[in-house]
Amino acid sequence: MKLILTILLFTFFIFHFTFLFSDTIIDSVYSVPELDGTILFNPEGEPELLNNFTYQMQAGDTGVPLVPGPPPNSCNRSFVSFELPQIPENYDLDSVYIRLYQHRAFCNGSELGGFGFPEWNITGGDTIKCIMSHIDYGFQLDFEDWEKGDIGNPDTFTHNIGTITESGIEGYRYLNVTEYALQDYDMGRILTQYRIAFEVNTDGDSLKDGITIKTFEANNESKRPKLFFYLSDGTGVEDEVSKENGVTIIPNPINNSTNIYFNLLTQKPIYIELYNIKGQKVKNIVSSPGKQGKNKVFVNMASLSSGIYFLKLNYDGETQVMKKIAIIH
Repeated sequence: MKLILTILLFTFFIFHFTFLFSDTIIDSVYSVPELDGTILFNPEGEPELLNNFTYQMQAGDTGVPLVPGPPPNSCNRSFVSFELPQIPENYDLDSVYIRLYQHRAFCNGSELGGFGFPEWNITGGDTIKCIMSHIDYGFQLDFEDWEKGDIGNPDTFTHNIGTITESGIEGYRYLNVTEYALQDYDMGRILTQYRIAFEVNTDGDSLKDGITIKTFEANNESKRPKLFFYLSDGTGVEDEVSKENGVTIIPNPINNSTNIYFNLLTQKPIYIELYNIKGQKVKNIVSSPGKQGKNKVFVNMASLSSGIYFLKLNYDGETQVMKKIAIIH
């Protein structure tokens, strides 16, 4: 009898949490191999297709030419494309994120062999960011796609939808593209496509300034461009965050680690736990007195698999907060 009761209680618990945390994730999709690529524009004013099916895309100045190679001070822009998966019936698209892996960066003013973040010697100061634009370049990448992404181009949906990078540090870069994927679905497109470029393309000094980003052809699968789709069936629980105890998670989505920020009006015990979408507790994050005022908790998520999770915060039994987070490796 006790065994039956235990099974019933366990089943109720799982069903209860599955109902509350009913968000799910579509399997992520890699970029389309033949549509990863870089287009080069040389000083003579003629764009040319620099590469497809290679391990890296490039953005910025090429610098002193290789032998053989492009002319000095040529400029690169890169392009990446993903197939849009079908959204299951009765589900809504919650969010979409692009993950890129920045392999390296080059800076003509760096002391370490040219590595660093690009610095263009132009009027108005240095370029500090690399941007992404939402475009349509169809089912083949060629030199005519060079201007797609520029303001006024008919195949530019949104110029500069966000900053991809403003750092020379190697690692993952994430960008929320939910609005633009939804736009593609509304237009009946089967692809969602983007251009990667610096706002400043060249500075005329024949020195290399730019970044490289891994493509589908990278030998390390974890570094290939990837698109993550998160869905909701409308039954998920809303965040219950009070003004005085508001919780912020930065970054979110998470690669390997994140920080949790929250305020307390008075010092009180704080308990933070992590649950998967089945309602199973997978991690005790902290159980200690929280100080009055601003609090910051560092959380290592490297051991957890990609997916949707929920943080449960309990302030001395008085206030419970549920925060949805995404882990994408």
